[in-house]
Amino acid sequence: MDKTNKQAIEDFFAAVAENDTEKMLSTFDPELIIIEAESLPFGGIVKGSENFQDFTRTVYTTWKNTDIQVKQMIAEDAYVVVLATMSAQSKTSGSFFEMEIAEVWTFNPAGKVVEIKPFYFDTHKLVRLHSGAI
Repeated sequence: MDKTNKQAIEDFFAAVAENDTEKMLSTFDPELIIIEAESLPFGGIVKGSENFQDFTRTVYTTWKNTDIQVKQMIAEDAYVVVLATMSAQSKTSGSFFEMEIAEVWTFNPAGKVVEIKPFYFDTHKLVRLHSGAI
C-alpha cells in the first residue's frame, strides 16, 4: 500500500528528528521549489531538492535557538497544510519571538513533494526582528 501524502510528511519530520538527510531528501522531487516571501531575510525562490539543506540552514541560522513545532497537518488531494509554531531569538536585538506559521506542501502524482510555500503570521515583524528594530 502506498503512503498518503500526510504520512510522507510525518516520515519527513521523523527523519528531521533523527537527522536522517537521505530519508528527508527522498521525500522531494528533484525539481522541488520552495517559495518564501521576498521581504524576508531568507526570501525568494529555491529550486532543486539539492538546495534544500543549504536553504534550511540559512533559515535556521538567520536566528538563534530556532525551533519549529508542528501542531497539525491537514491533507486534501495533492496538498498537505502544516500548521506550526516557530520560535527563535533575534541575533541582532536578542528579542525572543514566537509566531504561527503554515506551510503548503504540494505533491506530484508519484507522491513526491514538488513545492513548499511557507506563510508566516507577521512577515513585517520578522523583518523588524532581523534588523534589530525590536
